[in-house]
Amino acid sequence: MKGTIKDLLQIPGVHGYIIVQGKSVQIKLPAKHKFAEAKERVMLIYNALSDPVKRPGNTVEILLDDVLLTAFLAGNTMLMVLSGLRVNQALLRMTGRLIIANMGKE
Repeated sequence: MKGTIKDLLQIPGVHGYIIVQGKSVQIKLPAKHKFAEAKERVMLIYNALSDPVKRPGNTVEILLDDVLLTAFLAGNTMLMVLSGLRVNQALLRMTGRLIIANMGKE
């Protein structure tokens, strides 16, 4: 496994992803998903987690009602993965870490 976005989206239970770099936000979610139009909320989460001094770690999991938001951070880049609660979390974490590591190299 190379750790690509394609690998991530093939994990059963993953709804989509959000990539934030600085002020740029790329949201790839189904149109009817409740986070599909949540750019402001995403930026609030990014701003809260982007400071390395205040950051609790490089991988942060947030439980929101029926959605698990897993944020992978590297420098000023953040990959947020939205998934169901029954997702294989070990596979999701491993794939997310590979993806964010590859993004840091580019």
